Amino acid sequence: MSTQSAQGDQTFPTRRATEQQASSPWRVRLAAAAMLLFVVMGVWYSLAVPPFEAPDELFHYAFARHLAQGNPLPIQSPSVEAPWEQEGSQAPLYYWLVGRLTAPIDQGDFEALNVRNPRANIGDPLFPGNKNFMLHSAATRPLQDSNLALHVGRWFSLLLGVVTLLFSYLTARIVFPLSSWLPLAALLILATIPQFTFISAALNNDNLINAASAVVIFWLARLLSRALRTEAPPAIWEWLVLGALLGVAALSKLQGLGLYLLSALAGLFLAWRVRDWRLPLRALLPVALPAIAIAGWWYWRNHTLYGDWSGVGNLLANNGRRDDPLTLAGFWREFRGLRYSFWGLFGWFNILLPQWIYAALDSVTVLALAGLGIGAGRRLRWATLASPRRAAILLVAVWALLSLALLLYWTIQATGSQGRLLFPGIGAFVILLVMGLDVWLRRLPTRFATFAWALLPALLASASIYALAVLLPTSYRAPAPVTVIPPTATPLDVVYGEAGQLRLLAIELPDRRYMAGEAAPVTLYLQAPAPVDNDYQLFIQFLDEHGEEVANLTSHPGWGRNPTTLWRPGAIYADSYPVRIEPTMANWAPLWAKVYVGFVDPATEKSGRFPIIARNAAGDEIVPFVSQVAISPRTAPTLEDATAIGAEFGAVIQLTAYRLEQGAAAAGGDELAVTLQWDARSAPATDYTAFVQLRGEDGAVIVGHDQAPAGDRFPTRLWRSGDRVVNHVTLSLPDDAPPGRYTLWVGLYETASAGALRLPITQTGNHRTGDGEVALAEIDVAASPGR
Repeated sequence: MSTQSAQGDQTFPTRRATEQQASSPWRVRLAAAAMLLFVVMGVWYSLAVPPFEAPDELFHYAFARHLAQGNPLPIQSPSVEAPWEQEGSQAPLYYWLVGRLTAPIDQGDFEALNVRNPRANIGDPLFPGNKNFMLHSAATRPLQDSNLALHVGRWFSLLLGVVTLLFSYLTARIVFPLSSWLPLAALLILATIPQFTFISAALNNDNLINAASAVVIFWLARLLSRALRTEAPPAIWEWLVLGALLGVAALSKLQGLGLYLLSALAGLFLAWRVRDWRLPLRALLPVALPAIAIAGWWYWRNHTLYGDWSGVGNLLANNGRRDDPLTLAGFWREFRGLRYSFWGLFGWFNILLPQWIYAALDSVTVLALAGLGIGAGRRLRWATLASPRRAAILLVAVWALLSLALLLYWTIQATGSQGRLLFPGIGAFVILLVMGLDVWLRRLPTRFATFAWALLPALLASASIYALAVLLPTSYRAPAPVTVIPPTATPLDVVYGEAGQLRLLAIELPDRRYMAGEAAPVTLYLQAPAPVDNDYQLFIQFLDEHGEEVANLTSHPGWGRNPTTLWRPGAIYADSYPVRIEPTMANWAPLWAKVYVGFVDPATEKSGRFPIIARNAAGDEIVPFVSQVAISPRTAPTLEDATAIGAEFGAVIQLTAYRLEQGAAAAGGDELAVTLQWDARSAPATDYTAFVQLRGEDGAVIVGHDQAPAGDRFPTRLWRSGDRVVNHVTLSLPDDAPPGRYTLWVGLYETASAGALRLPITQTGNHRTGDGEVALAEIDVAASPGR
């Protein structure tokens, strides 16, 4: 190929193409530095992430441990629970390798380590707590026994990550043959992607398929490049190597089967370019034999056991099949999580980076895609696929598209789409990203272009450092004890448990009104006088006047990070929670909710979750209602089809309207139902009771009802201007009520006065009034039908 055509085939400008190969020692040193940075970050992740706090790591480890103990491959069944869960349906090579590495390590303490957080927040990064999948993630654990075996598996995965980096870099050198810097840019970007480093530092079979895919892509790019450059077909040994690599990929994960299709397409492309249509037939046997020898037995086992050679049906049965068809709108909702979890979404998909980082990375992605479109448009006008470089670009692009197609296929069938499922093609995606960005950055002066290229890996590396130094510690580390309870807290002394294992010393709840749907910040000050043998879940409930929940938060203390067995005796822990109030609570009146705080008896966790006993300072058994909180409904109630009245009592409470449910006629023995609408004009100074009385013409009361306007739900001393209460009153007429015309009277009196101090009428409306009372209606009462 001529120099001119080679330069025209390069995305770098001609002046930069003269750099063709910066000194090889410098290139090697820079590549080594990028890989060293990756290893350092990976080791940091492996030590900062508590055991099994990477997605599915618990199940991957359990599978590897099962094989390390000399057991055969498990036979999967959705009806049989196993510690490896759905991972037991995965291709076994990664687990066998980790099992061989960890077999000499005593892993007998696994059951003690395998204690899950029953309130773990999986897949909801916006939920503020319970990020820890395992209950005791805050505990410091030495590198021994099961924890050592886990970390050996993590470090083996990290080595596979280095393999992925190395061969992605070598592929980038084939794609960018005239530049030393673009392959290094691709390497550095890949080495600093936080999610890739996080997964590479976890015990996860994704790492083997990532490495196998990177090696296969490089080998295919090499075969195409050499064959097109020399116009000679690959040697038999090269096809044999490809077959062995494909076998390893297929025994690593089902995604490896996509590489078979890619290899077939590459073989057909090569046959077309060299005009040798027998080439695929000559390559078939040397590729198929090692591939079948390495992986064929496992697919035959799937067919024999499950009637499904791929095992996908069995994997979905254990993993969770999508119940509803995936729609375009549904995929778009999941697409955000897919993007986030490609760049960095830690823990069990519940620890987010700052939003601006995702926005910046989205912008970079869009910019790169636009650059790829522009570059492809230019090349399509004049380029052919004759050059080795363009063949390598095509190979990378096709693998990126196949990776997306494989993810879409999985997402259509299974619940949840995750960015790490694209990592078998991560080298291809990063190479295309660099190619697209170069279309724009090559227009800049060299000095500015160099600075611009450094920005993306700097951002990615900084995101990892922030995750390692801030996000992960705050998500898993137990809160430190406090030395002083603030004066704003209300002192308490509630003792829980027969032996007084736990104490609630104080509660802090801001004295303000909350709206239904809001979260009320509650802080509890807790203590254990002695070591605690059980892990007790804490609950905070807001209860209405009937004892029904309007808010409930249940968690192990510290939002799951500080289970009671980890408490230091005598230490005081400030436990803060946003307790979210149900948005759909009854709206007929505001609510003065009781705050109920207790601990769940672990022995009843599966049989009803009953609280442990609570006592006061005197030793008396109590129901621990430790505070109260005022809650307003989201919408004020409205009394429909009502009669306006507008009577105002003491210039603070107005009886706005009423409704007679059965009209103005009744008979002895009937129930007379009346609904009243009360509105607060200002804040009442005390509690008032409403009376509703049916009186005869002589003033005698034949039936009456005395109750606060909101009953036990919301005393009037808590009312404020704008509050509204719509309450229902039922008067049961005596059977012997004399027939005649009666008047229905309503008024208010100070509760403490037992009716002696009525609120005066300060605005009458159009109705007759008396001493602190207003007449609503005349009721005609007939004789009881039974008389």
